Amino acid sequence: MFRLMKKLSFSLKVIIGLISGILIGLFFGERVAWLSVAGDVFIGLLQMTVLPYIVISLIVNIGRLSLGTGKKLVKYALIFLGILLGIGMIYLIVLPFSFPLWGSGSFYSSDFVQEPQPFDFVKLYIPANPFESLSNNVVPAAVLFSIFVGLGVMKLPKKEVLLKPLDVLNSALNQVNKMIVKLTPIGVFSIAAGVVSKLSWDDLSRLQGYLLLYIVAVVIFVFILLPYIISIFTPFKAKTVFKITRSTLITIFATGKIIVVYPQLIEDIKDILNSEEKDTEETKKETDILLPLAYPFPNLGTFLIFIFIPFAAWYTGKALPLGDYPAFLGSTLLSSFVAPVTGLPFTLDVLNIPGDTFNLFILSTVITDRVRVLLGAFHLITLALLTISATQGVLRFNVRKFIEGIIVLSIVTAISVFGMNLLLKENMKSIPTNFELLNSFKIISKQQPYKILEKPVRNPKRKWRGENTLSRIKRTGKLRVGFYPDAMPFSFFNTDSLLVGLGIDLAHRLANDLDAAIDFVPVPPGKLADEINSDYFDIMVSDIFISGRYAQEMTLSKSYLNVSLALVVQKKRDEFNSFESTIALDTFTVSYFERVEIAKEFVSFFPKAGIYPLAEQDAFFTGDFPDTIKPDAYLTSAERGSALTLVYPDYKVVNPLPYHITNALVFPLAPDDVWRKYINNWIDFRTKDGTLERLYEQWILGHEYRKKEKNWSFLDDVILNDRK
Repeated sequence: MFRLMKKLSFSLKVIIGLISGILIGLFFGERVAWLSVAGDVFIGLLQMTVLPYIVISLIVNIGRLSLGTGKKLVKYALIFLGILLGIGMIYLIVLPFSFPLWGSGSFYSSDFVQEPQPFDFVKLYIPANPFESLSNNVVPAAVLFSIFVGLGVMKLPKKEVLLKPLDVLNSALNQVNKMIVKLTPIGVFSIAAGVVSKLSWDDLSRLQGYLLLYIVAVVIFVFILLPYIISIFTPFKAKTVFKITRSTLITIFATGKIIVVYPQLIEDIKDILNSEEKDTEETKKETDILLPLAYPFPNLGTFLIFIFIPFAAWYTGKALPLGDYPAFLGSTLLSSFVAPVTGLPFTLDVLNIPGDTFNLFILSTVITDRVRVLLGAFHLITLALLTISATQGVLRFNVRKFIEGIIVLSIVTAISVFGMNLLLKENMKSIPTNFELLNSFKIISKQQPYKILEKPVRNPKRKWRGENTLSRIKRTGKLRVGFYPDAMPFSFFNTDSLLVGLGIDLAHRLANDLDAAIDFVPVPPGKLADEINSDYFDIMVSDIFISGRYAQEMTLSKSYLNVSLALVVQKKRDEFNSFESTIALDTFTVSYFERVEIAKEFVSFFPKAGIYPLAEQDAFFTGDFPDTIKPDAYLTSAERGSALTLVYPDYKVVNPLPYHITNALVFPLAPDDVWRKYINNWIDFRTKDGTLERLYEQWILGHEYRKKEKNWSFLDDVILNDRK
């Protein structure tokens, strides 16, 4: 067996390691998750020499470079980088046509009230403290530091005294890297087993549109477009490029990092140059300089991953309009200078796409990170071969290959886009929209016996003399809960006619703590204060804003949740997107439900605005108002407004104010100090034990609560399951 393994080529060993790791991960599942530790050790060993190698290599090669040669190298590199990214932009415009029509509003996004955190370009690219940049692996800053040191060395009269020892040190670092690279089959096996054992297929199912499209894009670029570019403009054959780089590309794919095998990638490019006898001392120097210089700049792998932006817009029910594409492409170019986890939130914010969709991207990185770096590495290979061919005067233009490439690419791209559109259109039938998802949510708390009254009536169990509300609940075993029937996502009837929502969930939790059954009492509009004070119910659980008027009319609990005031408007009403455009309107009308004092406070910022009271909470959408009145917006909380966009996907949530107005939700209570103190203490307890957070995550943010389950594995779900 060992003799056979020795006879195998290195790239075949790496492939065997990758496939074996995948199979082991699928078979044993989480039992082999510990193998990821061995994978981390392998990645750490690879990273150990990379940054020192890049720094010393740049200093040595720039120090020996003439100024004329350096200018020529940089000029051609920037030209070809622009061409490659330009092709990427074309595909960022074309590929979103793969997304079929699919209406789905968006859950509330916590970034609605958060200022976006800008990424620090200065810290990323300017090495104010080069030792800090080196210790924190800030590659762009370390590269810039090396460039300046190299330029300084270039002008020294006796620079070889310094450069020769650095040459020896760099050769030693390269030898160390080659020793570690020999462990690649084992490292790849460990990484693959660890990653596959942790995959959650359920979580990734809703991302299939993005994952499939991005993988198709990478396949087109790596196996068709970039090889054609190499064949058209350089003397190198695509077949030779793949043969020389395949083991390095497989390692990059498995580790999810280009940087860990950067020295090996540089050696591969030198081998490609040697295959056509272009491997001279000058081209070696150019390769050693070009690859580290190109690393901090955008590559196609990172650039194309921004296809997630049109996906996120489509996923939330708002297809990215053509008018937004200049902003999309501009912010993408800017954001692609940094890691996607830093750049994507910036672009989402620029295009007003809910920032919480970024959580979907984080889920997808278990797959996309490996595909992204594969394309990134091939981008670097292509850029290096084009640039060196230009500097060496061997750049050419193969007309036959060009025509052939245009035809092949056009056909493949068209088939991919239309094929993906049909596939997604069929597959999305089985994927629930966010509205369907909200309606599928179950009550998290342990459900108590309950009944729902058809109409509000006073509590038939009157209090005994001197008895408080808490004592009566204990005596009768019955908690009376008021609710609005159409206050999604706090209290509403889902499509199965079940009463659910955050407030209803809390009511079950409270009743369970009191060991009581529940009578749910519907509250008619305008009757809340009268009924709570007349003993119709003990607590109201729908979303009730605190206000001075309510504090005078009713007994209120302490705040249990803070919400942000917002407007719900039609998606096409872009004039409400900012304070400047809203205040410029001649006139507009804001509708509201019951809370006139809050509506007056909100529109006080807009002298030309009027207000209009709604008879029902959803009357703004159903058109239940006189023909002479046409409200332009509906004032509510951003949390409730987001849920309404799930029902009415042609609407959106906006905040046209110059800042956010936050209000507190409270429970109106039966007028009883003992009961109020109990509820306030209960709110504190259930906040600290995480109950409110879990309910908020599900009902407001749309993250369904699930108990931790083991990921699927062949051993557990097929073999052992059959024996049960």
